[in-house]
Amino acid sequence: MSTAKEKAKLNASLIGQRLIEQGYLKGEQLDEALQLQRETGLLLGEVCLLKGWVSYDQLKQCLPTLRSKLGEKLLALGYITIEQLWLALLEQRHSGERLGEILVVRGWVDRAVLDTVIK
Repeated sequence: MSTAKEKAKLNASLIGQRLIEQGYLKGEQLDEALQLQRETGLLLGEVCLLKGWVSYDQLKQCLPTLRSKLGEKLLALGYITIEQLWLALLEQRHSGERLGEILVVRGWVDRAVLDTVIK
């Protein structure tokens, strides 16, 4: 049975391979991204986005599924930016708070909007 760490490593290498196959990322960039991932604890896709190597749309094409349906809805409706979504998801991973609460506390989304989108 695989550990969570082994699964994360396999998932990162699969995403990295998909990014290379699509022509979005070079092998040297993948190597650097994997090193930065180990050093920072960020996800591979987050590293590639922050380095400016891939766009959100390119990354989205290579990800198996989106982790945040609420975030995707808010983004699609224009309530938040991709940068706000990634920052909130990163904070969520570290704090364990709900994504919607993080967005409201930061002032990026009004609670009424959040309640409407959730329903």
